[in-house]
Amino acid sequence: MTNIYTLRNHFTLREYQTAITRADFEAHFEATKEKVTFTFNGWDGKSYDGESRTARVYRTDVKGYEDARFIKVGKGLHYIEENSRILEKATGEYHVRAEWLVDVLKNIK
Repeated sequence: MTNIYTLRNHFTLREYQTAITRADFEAHFEATKEKVTFTFNGWDGKSYDGESRTARVYRTDVKGYEDARFIKVGKGLHYIEENSRILEKATGEYHVRAEWLVDVLKNIK
């Protein structure tokens, strides 16, 4: 897989180069039946001790990124850092870390 941030260059970024349109998201990302347990590792303001969440995995059709896993939480589209394991102190389990990629804009009607 190529550097994940170069994936952003595939899209026309909006909102100060931080967001893609809903149409781009729906055209290039597809929800799978797979789920992933992950942590934001504190940058969400809540998970400082590795508290985990579970979300549906999305895949993209953009060449070079077909094997990457993505999740959508709120308006944010995040990628899973497969080589990163963060300890959840409450359970003693390790989870992958999710990192922000872009925001997804609402549909404009």
